[in-house]
Amino acid sequence: MARIWDQWFGRRKSAEQANRRRYKTRRRCRVEMLDKRQLLAANIFHNELIPEDVNEDGIVTAVDALTILNQMNRQSSSDGDGQTASGPGRKTDVNNDGQQSPIDALMVINRLNRRDDGGNTFDRPDNSVDQPTDETTTEEEEEEESTPTSDESGDVVLQWNDLFGELLADSVENQNPGYASRSMAMLNLGIYDAVAIGENGSDAETFYEYDLSVATDAITTEVAASQAAYTVLSSLYPDQQATLDAFLETSLAGYKNDANFSDSLTVGTEIGNQILANRADDGSDAVVDYTYSDEVGSFQADPLNPDVPVWGPGWGEVDTFAIDSTDAFLPDTTPALTSQEYAASYNEVQELGAFDSTTRTAEQTEIGIFWAYDREGLGTPLAIYNDVLLTVAAQEGNTLEENAALFAQASVAMADAAIVAWDTKFTEEFWRPVTAIQSGDLDGNALTEGDPDWTALGAPDGGDDEIGFTPQFPTYISGHATFGGALFGTLQDFYGTDDIAFELTSEELEILLEDPELQEAYGLDLDDATRSFSSFSEAMAENGRSRVYLGIHFDFDDLVGQDVGQAVAASVASAFDTDSDDDDDSKWVDYDKDSRNNNQGGGNNNGLSRDEQERQQSRNSRLAAVDSIFANNLL
Repeated sequence: MARIWDQWFGRRKSAEQANRRRYKTRRRCRVEMLDKRQLLAANIFHNELIPEDVNEDGIVTAVDALTILNQMNRQSSSDGDGQTASGPGRKTDVNNDGQQSPIDALMVINRLNRRDDGGNTFDRPDNSVDQPTDETTTEEEEEEESTPTSDESGDVVLQWNDLFGELLADSVENQNPGYASRSMAMLNLGIYDAVAIGENGSDAETFYEYDLSVATDAITTEVAASQAAYTVLSSLYPDQQATLDAFLETSLAGYKNDANFSDSLTVGTEIGNQILANRADDGSDAVVDYTYSDEVGSFQADPLNPDVPVWGPGWGEVDTFAIDSTDAFLPDTTPALTSQEYAASYNEVQELGAFDSTTRTAEQTEIGIFWAYDREGLGTPLAIYNDVLLTVAAQEGNTLEENAALFAQASVAMADAAIVAWDTKFTEEFWRPVTAIQSGDLDGNALTEGDPDWTALGAPDGGDDEIGFTPQFPTYISGHATFGGALFGTLQDFYGTDDIAFELTSEELEILLEDPELQEAYGLDLDDATRSFSSFSEAMAENGRSRVYLGIHFDFDDLVGQDVGQAVAASVASAFDTDSDDDDDSKWVDYDKDSRNNNQGGGNNNGLSRDEQERQQSRNSRLAAVDSIFANNLL
């Protein structure tokens, strides 16, 4: 295996390969049933079941037309022969003529513009059963067909968040978790407030307050929400303006004859501009210099990639969205370097996260890569968390209003969780495993053994595929784990249960599927890029644990990060009306940082202080829970 790694990392991708991967069309993660998968047809670029469903998500939306236009632009820039790129989500030959042309995009747009008696829903085929051919319908059926509904195909929340995932991946600048989470929150608050005003007029309860210039009791919800989303994203991603313009035009094509069209646009624009104004001076654009410390235990430059700049020393000072401040959510400090708890965590990641580990299983390697999203061009980990929301929302059949609430609540929770996490990171300034292990003989702990040549498996970085790449910010607490706690905690609150199963596809694994040599270098033999989860907590645990498998986090980074994320989610939930019937707070982690320092009774056990005993018990019980989730595949 070492030979394969040496060969792989000794070469450099050509410009053509790098460009192909970086601008690979993003395919939204979704639940797929086996009976809906299509066999390879004569024309692999044509969707036989629903020709206009270019990205194969079972519906026809503006994203399908945009996919064709984007693919045509890419093909033109690379002097292609007019054929589409193969692969899932690229069925761009709508008219099945063997060519890729503007006619294909026009067919999608025409499909979107078709309405039943002037209704506001997109014309979506019903693929579940054969429909009767009798043209006679009852009066009740005719009324139902002409009534606008907010199903998935016309759901502006899903459409704009699906596009947001594209923007995250394609935007050249600001590919960092802070900017992505802030942008996602602003986008979804714009949609949330626009939907609330569109549905409830002047009686709407909104996240922000507005002084609108037009009456709101008769506006069209979809138009206002789309315009609000467009206004926010145009300011945040100006390099994607052409994409946004085309997407908005397609999204609004069927509403331009609406009597309330102009007023609806005005409301959406004013909502978007107000949100931008509210966040204009939130500290997100502050430039903060960082100076490394030489102190043992302090965060230092990655010894393998010392030129990678530090990101986020000032992000912990950014204004929060829903929580009052970060103070109430900051966790206890890390275990002492000389403690048994630290030694246990150190020895675990040294063995399990090493580049040449003989303990890590193939599935653990797969898990580490599945959730990584540190690679340039994948849009940061927020991209896969966005995919989780899109997948679950579509699977559970949410209404437009429910999706507006879910996406706003989850994205605000993640944005605030990021601020707490980075405040913690640059307050604690704790060293990463690679630095800790290479300097292990200096930590004063007799239970740790240093290895100056130790290399982590590392996060796929997407540049030159450097060995052992470690994101350049302090380790404690894990951003991945904190985001996951906020996301899956919100889903638990919103649905009132943890027991919702779903499947998720990772673009990280799709890249490996396209490159057998890289896959072999990782010691993997993948059949697909999808993993299945039986509950939200299972996915949350796997997401956090994945960073230990890559060798870039200690287990306490993960476990405490999950706690903090869930605590933030619980606080943010109070700002939203989710119509949840479950008011039992017992599902939330009891996160009381002071209780850990006030353990009463009992003496030292095996030389551990009371605080260390409590930490060790917590660690062991949590790892046991993780082990039960992943059966025999983990430690």
